[in-house]
Amino acid sequence: MTPETKRRPGRRIERHDYAYTPFGTGSRYDQDENDWWLDRELSLIESLLRDRGEMKRGDIGDALGCKYWGPRRFARALKAGVEEGRFRRVRRGVYGPA
Repeated sequence: MTPETKRRPGRRIERHDYAYTPFGTGSRYDQDENDWWLDRELSLIESLLRDRGEMKRGDIGDALGCKYWGPRRFARALKAGVEEGRFRRVRRGVYGPA
């Protein structure tokens, strides 16, 4: 470390990984795309439950690889599928075909 960047107790050197831009952010929420993905996720869960019958929430997630879907997408898909009647919640943590 050079004397200019020497750390002192209680002080932090902070860096920001962003810069100012006069334009909007690069990530915009696209409802049509989100609906397409949700419908795809629902059809995957629905097909799995129709083929295998009642399953635990964790087993459904493992079978479909939901950990790669994105944060909270699996939980939202389960909730939406039950609300739409595409599959049913049998009891806590267990889902089955409609």
